Amino acid sequence: MAGSNAEHMLNQLQKGVVLSTLLETDHYESLIKELTCTKCNKYMKPPVHLCVDGHSICGPCFEKSYQCHVCQKEFSLIRPMQLESLANKILFPCTNGGCPKHATLSVLERHMPSCQYRIINCFMARVYGECKWEGRAGDWMDHCFVDHKQRVTELPFITVKDRWDAKRMEPVLNYFLMRCYEKVFNVYQIYDKRGGRMMWTVLVNDDNAEKFYYEVDIFLPNVPAKRIVYRRPCKCEKDADFLEHTQNVYIPVENVFSMLDEDESTNFTIRIGEVENLPLLETPTESESIILLHQEENTHEEKEENETLE
Repeated sequence: MAGSNAEHMLNQLQKGVVLSTLLETDHYESLIKELTCTKCNKYMKPPVHLCVDGHSICGPCFEKSYQCHVCQKEFSLIRPMQLESLANKILFPCTNGGCPKHATLSVLERHMPSCQYRIINCFMARVYGECKWEGRAGDWMDHCFVDHKQRVTELPFITVKDRWDAKRMEPVLNYFLMRCYEKVFNVYQIYDKRGGRMMWTVLVNDDNAEKFYYEVDIFLPNVPAKRIVYRRPCKCEKDADFLEHTQNVYIPVENVFSMLDEDESTNFTIRIGEVENLPLLETPTESESIILLHQEENTHEEKEENETLE
């Protein structure tokens, strides 16, 4: 059995070497060039269109064109079926510099938004307006740990003391990054002034985001009798409507203001955990006092019946 597994791994390794070698050949590069639109310089995803002289163009460019951009002649009604078949089978390289990814167009489209080699600006600048960093997405966290130390952590929790400013106009009050459980969690605190509520939500780059949960724990230092705790599932950062999601933590703003300390600051802790490690809560059984209450009610009803009979 061990020999069979070793042989399988060797075969897979050999196939990978052969594929890698093939992808680097001039012949394969020429195929990629033939399947690249000469007008927008993007890969041609079917449907592909031809002019009467045989020049190809991608669908989006065709929709915006009246004639061929190469020869200025009209377009043909003939579909290049062989070219479209190749476009569905070829492994295209990721266009982000340095990325080794090769995949079919459908897979590549899903890869691009999360490619670690894509160039991005620091998201902290959108919230706090104080960072000019630009670089690869895969290097962003390292940048944050250097230049935004107070807003990132490698622990499964972060405690914040935030002074309330009534003049704040931007909806996103705070944004934090938590790197734990081999994932990066994005923590947002948002002030919905129109709705009169404070919102916290946590997004993670995982299609099964609901296997993680987060807790919002608002407290008053040295006043253990006052505390607000909420627990909700995390959500996938691909969720475009995450602000409308019912699984966010919403707290009426007057409740949050009631938790301001002597410095007019809110104090809260955000915790991340794995749902599988949470204990299941059993349905509570009726307490003895409720059972006795029911018994007293039955006794009272029986007494009324006896008085009626008498």
